[in-house]
Amino acid sequence: MSGPKQHDKPAAPAALRVAIVEDEERFREAVLVPALCDFGFDAMGVGSAGALYKSMLSHQFDIIVLDIGLPDDSGLNIVRHLRQLNAKIGLIMLTASVARQDQIQALSEGADMYLPKPIDVDVLALTLRSLARRLSAANEAAPPASSDWRLDPTGWCLLAPNGTIFALTSSERSIVNALIDADGSPVTREALIEALGEDPLVFDHHRLDMLVYRLRRKLSDSDCGQNPLLTSRGAGYLFVKRP
Repeated sequence: MSGPKQHDKPAAPAALRVAIVEDEERFREAVLVPALCDFGFDAMGVGSAGALYKSMLSHQFDIIVLDIGLPDDSGLNIVRHLRQLNAKIGLIMLTASVARQDQIQALSEGADMYLPKPIDVDVLALTLRSLARRLSAANEAAPPASSDWRLDPTGWCLLAPNGTIFALTSSERSIVNALIDADGSPVTREALIEALGEDPLVFDHHRLDMLVYRLRRKLSDSDCGQNPLLTSRGAGYLFVKRP
């Protein structure tokens, strides 16, 4: 059985630590937190301002996502307070409020972004990645220009030659890593299933094909030219880094 080439890699950066401040428990714990964990974030949720401040005594967060309407305080007050405490922390408002004044006040108080509910989790994950890259840009050397498709240093974003960024789920990340490691050679379905941490003898190959189909569709959503993820008839799949 052929598989992707193995290369030594530097240790992956620590996962971004994200707090979700949302009083709707089901939305917070059944949707947002598990979905963001699947996108590679170290995410935890709390339901109030008091719970956030208590958690900050024992946890450090890179980004905080919060609603305006909380049971014990306004998200706008929290933004003001957190920005005064920490100029570098990322602050994203995720709220059903469409009032223009709320948006203006949130951004004026120090929020980095203001997102409306409902939101596609893919969009939220990409927003978090983009904000994290922007916040760390001042402390990092600019990456060299590249005409290739490539993974960012975290391994959780795929970068297109035109600069478009695609946030990856854990399954997509495993597949892309295996394909990129193969350096343009086809990777068998069995090898990709093993990259997912599954047994090729019992894993449904149609499920793999569906994962690849969804990933191809994601990469086709932006004007990035030819899709880099190709089918190699009879051999599996391959990834063409250079258009």
